[in-house]
Amino acid sequence: MPPRALICLFDLRAYDERAAPALRAYAHDFNPGGVVGLLRELARSAGSGSASEDYQHWIDSIGPDAGYKPSDQTMTEICGMVIPGICLPKLPGIDPAQEIGKIGPWLADRSEWFADLMDGGEELAGGRLEFSFGSGSLVSTKEQIAQFRGELEGISPPEGPWSGLGGDFSNLRKLVAKASAVAEYSLLKTTV
Repeated sequence: MPPRALICLFDLRAYDERAAPALRAYAHDFNPGGVVGLLRELARSAGSGSASEDYQHWIDSIGPDAGYKPSDQTMTEICGMVIPGICLPKLPGIDPAQEIGKIGPWLADRSEWFADLMDGGEELAGGRLEFSFGSGSLVSTKEQIAQFRGELEGISPPEGPWSGLGGDFSNLRKLVAKASAVAEYSLLKTTV
């Protein structure tokens, strides 16, 4: 499967208070207890099925590893489950991870700012995350969120041959509005 570029609604408080401390304890102190606790929480919320089985696999794999340094691959896998599961808010009517592969070029044609964001000329400058998922470790500033919101407000929803992008555009607007309205929320651009 080819990599997917995402703009994510990101809960900085959940990251700072829950995910990062557990991941730090595992990566630096070789104590998997906090990560195992988060994986158990995610397994319960996933119910039955393959996602729950994946969480259980990692619980069983790292639980006995107290005192042993996790490999880089293990940390990548764990971060890829824990961070989205804990730090991407689950809100009604909003997908917290908006794929921008299809809508990105359409937005870039309508906004120089979006063109810069899509090709890396505009970097998110709200801070670098110690742990992340995918390739993104930078979150947006509140000023960038305001810029993002202003740019979206200046663009009419997709019409005609682009009307199939309407749902993506609407979801992106919801993500940005929520990031604007809630102090602990930010935006994360990543590729998975």
